[in-house]
Amino acid sequence: MPSNLFAHTDATPDVVAVSSADGSYTWSEVESHARRFAAGLVAEGLAVGDRWALLAQNRIEWTPMVLGNLRAGNRYVPCNWHLTADEVAYQLADSGSRLLVVDTANEEVGREAAAAVGVDRIIVIDTELEAWLATQADVEPPDEPAGLVRNYTSGTTGRPKGVQRSDQTGDARTVLTTISANWGRFYDLPEHGAHLVVSPMYHALPSAFHNAALGLGQSIHYLGRFDTREFLATIEREGATSAVIVPTHMVRLAKEAEDLAGCHDLSSLVSVVHGGAPCPRWAKEVLLDWWGPVIYELFGSSEGTGPLRVTPQEWRDRPGTIGLPAPFLRVAAFDDDGTRLADGTTGNLYFQRDDGQPEYVGAPDKTADNRLPGGWFTVGDIGWVDVDGYVYLSDRKIDMIISGGANIYPAEIEAALVGHPAVSDCAVFGIPDEEWGEQVKAAVQFEAGASATDEELIAWCRERLAGFKCPRSIDVHETMPREATGKLKKRHLRDVYWEGRERAI
Repeated sequence: MPSNLFAHTDATPDVVAVSSADGSYTWSEVESHARRFAAGLVAEGLAVGDRWALLAQNRIEWTPMVLGNLRAGNRYVPCNWHLTADEVAYQLADSGSRLLVVDTANEEVGREAAAAVGVDRIIVIDTELEAWLATQADVEPPDEPAGLVRNYTSGTTGRPKGVQRSDQTGDARTVLTTISANWGRFYDLPEHGAHLVVSPMYHALPSAFHNAALGLGQSIHYLGRFDTREFLATIEREGATSAVIVPTHMVRLAKEAEDLAGCHDLSSLVSVVHGGAPCPRWAKEVLLDWWGPVIYELFGSSEGTGPLRVTPQEWRDRPGTIGLPAPFLRVAAFDDDGTRLADGTTGNLYFQRDDGQPEYVGAPDKTADNRLPGGWFTVGDIGWVDVDGYVYLSDRKIDMIISGGANIYPAEIEAALVGHPAVSDCAVFGIPDEEWGEQVKAAVQFEAGASATDEELIAWCRERLAGFKCPRSIDVHETMPREATGKLKKRHLRDVYWEGRERAI
């Protein structure tokens, strides 16, 4: 008999391992599907290290495909399902993907993208995957190095780039039950219960915790589009012990806390991790008061700037910190000339990993621009490190506003604005100003049925912030250009004001 990746498969083969509203797999079914998927990749002509792409919404099939990729030693490219055909085609071509797996919801875009770049092998999950897997042998895959994921950065400053790191070594079993599981233990994920996948699996954060939860022995439950009441009901129904959420989820939950608190039993929760973007302090305080000390913060990126961790108590003791780095990671602030700054001094945050610097695949100039001697690299964040090693984030350098010589950090203003009862989401950025260089502009999205005037919103900010930080004008948008993971594509809002001009940053 072929071996299993997880000891709990041998102990409880018929227990549900992966589920959603549309179906489920037992542990033995997940393992069998993963082995067959690995065999299928080989049958399709993919050698160790070859790439294939996955364009699909969250569904139970993700789990055996991710595990099969690990066992086959390939590199899968998760594509954001909000992308256009041209954007997907770029990722297929840039990664050299030879196969596309797609669901019916994204089939039209996927086929158009694949045709544009000559990827002629496509497998549609809903209509072809099960039959394709049934033709593959359920046998022990070769003992290859574990497969990897090739994430693409979000492209806040241009075309996204594939990121390749060297922090996954060993076979699939070692990666899952040691490396990934230790990742989960760093955030106090338990070795029992269910892990909720709330955000899209095309993003590095939910996929990393998906693997960590599996490696620890937790089952996986996939949720669809985030809904506050359904999320809380699922925690109670599934006895969920862990989840990963993003600040937009936290703000929505916090604004509804008065109505929702006490409606569901949330006592099963052990660790709820948030990351992906800065979270307003007031929203986090509401959830900590409501849920208790189960909310952990993660800072990191596809490039490997994490993980940093702040526990519930550490955040209570040091509000605003994004935490301490993992043992293999060091963080320091540098000035624009590459000189390391003293503790507590704001500068460009650089990171140093035991396993080396990341590489932007096919972009040596971008890779070099983000490095300093000694193994240090940056992704453009600004912040400082205190005397005890706790890291604080001001903003991203490209988002910083310079008005009259003063540095203004939009994250602080956004946290104030989104606290207004009428504001559902917002973005703050700099636009040209003949006298001051830049002035503060805000864009807001209102809650359903709500509204507020520019004057009301600016007055709200003036009650909470210094006058020079407050928006001078406000645009209203139906939706913000935000990824489902919480990351805001601010350039889509900002760049229209800078056409034909050059920003100083």
